[in-house]
Amino acid sequence: MVNHGDPLRDRDAGGSHGCEIESSIRLIDSRTGRSSATATGAAVILTSKAQRTWRSPLIFEVHRMASHEYDEHTTVGHQLMINLGGSVRFGWLEGERRHESVLRPEHICIQSDGDSNAPRWRGELLFATASIEPSMIDALLGDRAPPTTEVFPKVHCVPGATAAAFARGLAKELASPTEPLYAETLSLAFVLHLVADYGRMSRHKHLAPKGKLDAVQLRTVIDVAHEHLASDLTLPMLAGAIGYSPFQFARLFKATTGRAPHQFVLSLRLERARRLLAAEVNLAAVALATGFYDQAHFTNAFRKAHGMTPTAYMSRRQSE
Repeated sequence: MVNHGDPLRDRDAGGSHGCEIESSIRLIDSRTGRSSATATGAAVILTSKAQRTWRSPLIFEVHRMASHEYDEHTTVGHQLMINLGGSVRFGWLEGERRHESVLRPEHICIQSDGDSNAPRWRGELLFATASIEPSMIDALLGDRAPPTTEVFPKVHCVPGATAAAFARGLAKELASPTEPLYAETLSLAFVLHLVADYGRMSRHKHLAPKGKLDAVQLRTVIDVAHEHLASDLTLPMLAGAIGYSPFQFARLFKATTGRAPHQFVLSLRLERARRLLAAEVNLAAVALATGFYDQAHFTNAFRKAHGMTPTAYMSRRQSE
């Protein structure tokens, strides 16, 4: 489920990247045709492109910006913003007409790939923002997907508490990564929620596949997970092994086992780690053999699961 913690409360703007970082969410200037980033420098607090464990096609970021006005532009990918801070006056463009409203906490703005706009606001704004590749929508909806430019009707300043909860969960995962499959699963569920609640396909809210995996399919998934546990195990890799899309697989796997794929894979990693620690393998080697991206990541995950560090676990076993 979505984690409602706030990883941004004490986080400095720009994180440790300072002015070197640039948003990976792009805009095309309507007058010049030039591409530019939506934000640069200290305005970019978190970005999925800077997180090496992020494997989702969703580009997700958190920005903090003072009063701002964009030139008229078109979006690259389906784009959205969710207010994670206080209320601000907010304006946008519809054709040649300007509109003004209040962007309240947990309000969302969203539009389709290629839509034109020129948003502006007065006052500091802390917001989550994302760019969804059209191919991600096509994978979710298949032949039911509308044309790319018609996936989301342009909406501004509408309530989005559930979307905000997803955004905070994704932000927490960027700030303090856990199981890499979790970010993939959570971003997939986030996009599905957006399509169901804000897309033109909203009448198709019940998109989840029915049924469960059979014994052969489940065994195949478990074998693939064990085989690739020390490598870059991804949701598409598990899903593709039994012929499903990542979305279909995630739903069917949970219906079958009662656990999300990332929870299952994390349990496999930790169980293998315990066996290796019992054999007194050093921590760096254990982290590498179990698919954690470094020793610190392994230590944090082990402590959360077992209430002690791997070193303390080894010491306790040696004293028994």
